[in-house]
This record gives sequence, structure tokens and C-alpha cells, in this order.
Amino acid sequence: MVKVDLLEKTPQKVSELLGGEMEFYDGFWHLEKKREVKAHRRSRLCVCWSLDLLVAYQMTADDQKAINQAEIFLLPEELSVFIGELIKHPNFLPISYSQQLSTERGMYCLRISSLELPEHFAERLSDSLQALGEKSILSKGE
Repeated sequence: MVKVDLLEKTPQKVSELLGGEMEFYDGFWHLEKKREVKAHRRSRLCVCWSLDLLVAYQMTADDQKAINQAEIFLLPEELSVFIGELIKHPNFLPISYSQQLSTERGMYCLRISSLELPEHFAERLSDSLQALGEKSILSKGE
């Protein structure tokens, strides 16, 4: 009974942390959402982007950890802030952590995978994304 409660509460906690609805299919819990970003490039020009955020996890056989995956699209000026927040987060990066960076559609696509509790993974992502909104990284009007 405790194991079932834990398996039901984990997707709920991850949903709360990332602000989206988790769905279960193909053996993974999935969350897909758009992240809205506004940037003032000049005093009269405001550009809006809708950037994808994809997160998935699958519990290991012993239900102690999960295989976590994320795909985050970032503007060039967001990348260093996001990576910096991931590194200095109180939930340290696990030993089994990897990331790949590519450029797609003029933006960075950061693909992350790890073996850890899904809540830790989601909390680190959520806090790093939240830091993007708190830091004034997008250029202001000239």
C-alpha cells in the first residue's frame, strides 16, 4: 500500500514543481508544455517566443530512483544562467548525469538525462527555469 501511494504521489509532486500535467504512456511519465518568453529588443519592439519543455521519467525496477530525461529550448542569452543554476542547486547533480547541447531553430536545445529521484530532477529544473525569469538576462530597450 505504501509503495502504491508513493508511485501515485511522485507524478503529482513533479507536476506541481514543473507546473504542468503528467501523463503516463509507453512506460514513462511525460510532461510537455510551452514556456513563454518576452524580450524587449528595442524600445518599441517586443518579441515573444514559445519554447518547448519536455520532461519524462521512468521508475527503475526497485522503484528507488528513476531514469529522468528533459529537453529544454533556451534562448542564447538564457543558456549560461540556466546551466549556472543547475550546477549550484542544493540538490547536487547525480553521478549518472549527462547533457547534450545542440542548436535548433536558432535556439539552444539542452537534453539532460539522469538517474535519481524524479522529484530532485524536477525541482532542479523548476528552480533553474524560475531563475531565468528572475534574472534580467534579456536586453532592454535602447
